Amino acid sequence: MKNLLNLRAITFLGFGVLFMVSCEKSETENDIVQVSEQTENESFKSQTGNDGEILKVKETLQPVLKIHFTKDVPHDVAVQEFNKAATAYIAKQPKQSNKGFSTEWFYRVWVRTGTQTHNETSGPVGTFVRFTTSVGTYTPAFNWMDDAGDSLDGGWDGYLFRATFPGQAIEWVEVDYGYLYLKGTDGWFVKDYVCQIWKEDQTVTATGSSGFWSNPNIWLDNDTSDGWDNYYSGNTGTGRLNF
Repeated sequence: MKNLLNLRAITFLGFGVLFMVSCEKSETENDIVQVSEQTENESFKSQTGNDGEILKVKETLQPVLKIHFTKDVPHDVAVQEFNKAATAYIAKQPKQSNKGFSTEWFYRVWVRTGTQTHNETSGPVGTFVRFTTSVGTYTPAFNWMDDAGDSLDGGWDGYLFRATFPGQAIEWVEVDYGYLYLKGTDGWFVKDYVCQIWKEDQTVTATGSSGFWSNPNIWLDNDTSDGWDNYYSGNTGTGRLNF
């Protein structure tokens, strides 16, 4: 009889242990599900310290040319393809016959987006670029960069913009620095941000080149839909384009 009672007690304890293990496993699975659900929700990520700015854009520029290249296209090949498209566009523009100065210049902006979760954005993106010219410093209107950051494929987005210094004849121009902007709460992880002026992109004979290449590797984000976050390249531009 005593052995029978011991057997029943052991059996009862065994069922109790199994029940507790089952409950713990269930709770663990629920925790995993909850964590998985949380990781799907994008949180505020800005790392610039510049988020939340209310940017009043009065004048804007649209790119005259834009191309997205997927990650399977090496950057040097992307540049070659962009060169072809830029050459075709410039060939259709009125040429300036006067040598030694120009009333306009064309410049390129490139960005590359990270490939991890939530690195891409569908928010408005743009840039201000500051130039020094033979007649003084100049910042063109805000450059809209349509579709930049929309892709997670690790490729490049290339843009060609046209700048004019109102009422001035320019003998030379240099790229000083740039600000890259993102509006809203859909964060964006930027790996590369580049601005370049090439002699081949001009409507008058030119020599030299100028630009900067920065590697932000940083999140742009805001905690309000009206806020703008920005990344500053630093005053790292080099070179000069001469007309």
